[in-house]
Amino acid sequence: MTGPGRRAVIGGIFALGLTGPAWAEAGFAPSAATLARPVAKGRSALPLRIRDLSGNKVALGDFGARLTVLALWAPWCLPCRRELPSLAALDARLSRLGAARVVPVGFDWRGATALRRYFDEVGISRFDPLLGDGENLAAVLGVEALPTTLVLNAEGRVIAQVEAEARWDDDATLSWLLDLM
Repeated sequence: MTGPGRRAVIGGIFALGLTGPAWAEAGFAPSAATLARPVAKGRSALPLRIRDLSGNKVALGDFGARLTVLALWAPWCLPCRRELPSLAALDARLSRLGAARVVPVGFDWRGATALRRYFDEVGISRFDPLLGDGENLAAVLGVEALPTTLVLNAEGRVIAQVEAEARWDDDATLSWLLDLM
């Protein structure tokens, strides 16, 4: 099966229900720093299967960052769509510091072109679309709901996790991420 697994789709739909009306009305989500939970013995994300727009395999280890913010999202997931621009802003801040890298991996049965279409709609040019495999995601990392964002150390192990829509471009989140390094 290509595209997200059944659990990922159900998890995404469930995640839509978790988005409180106050967040939507106010136009922001809580800081990722307040929603994050540490992961003591995190799994390795390196076996995650990722492909680029051309279908070529991409390895997480190729990004070579001391810290990687792995954003797992889908264009059909409203909280994901709202969160992604703040992740792009975070990546710009982290890039200026040479500190870490944000790597968004999307899940959509229509393929990477659906991811590119969303990037184009909202003007995100910092990232190239990367497409994940939903069944592999669940098997490798145990993630079944979107949006989920994992913070990986230099060895590709999960050290922190946020399982909800979050604001990533605030000072508290930047400080928290720099402290993890």
